Amino acid sequence: MVYLFGLIHEGQMKPIALLILMLAFGYVQENAKVHLNSYRTVADHSVGFYDLSPDDRNSFTRSLHVPNFIHELSKPSLVTLKWVLSASILLIFFLLDALFLKVSALPGAPSSAPWLVLIYIGVSIPMFAFLFLSPGPNSSSYAVSRELLGFLQSPLPSLLLAYTPRLLKAHLPPFPFQLK
Repeated sequence: MVYLFGLIHEGQMKPIALLILMLAFGYVQENAKVHLNSYRTVADHSVGFYDLSPDDRNSFTRSLHVPNFIHELSKPSLVTLKWVLSASILLIFFLLDALFLKVSALPGAPSSAPWLVLIYIGVSIPMFAFLFLSPGPNSSSYAVSRELLGFLQSPLPSLLLAYTPRLLKAHLPPFPFQLK
């Protein structure tokens, strides 16, 4: 066991430890979004739900396991909370991806950070296009948009950038606008 902690301390296990952190955070954030969506589904299908007191809402949705402050929010506030939560999670995953690329970079390899930004921009454009094309939660465009968001809210972008060059035994091509 001491040897394992020595590896983590020396930096050889940092990518693995960070990947485990990313997977754990992914599980927690997905669980939070599922609970929030379940709460909104119950609320939207129950006549007069938003007129109930927070205590009555709590007893009505006791099995959903949401934080108590959720019961005090109006419908527009719940929608805003979901968007803020998704944007925050996306930002956190971007930072975790960038950190993963930094700790797993090969010595002398060019920075992969510009490619990470390019992936996020490249996936975000069709994601928002599909979202605005048909914004209803039951539309196929919305489903595609959610899948693209799920890709960004996972370790996949950084894993692709970190390990594809190793599998191909070549560095990523230099990006014309390197970050200093």
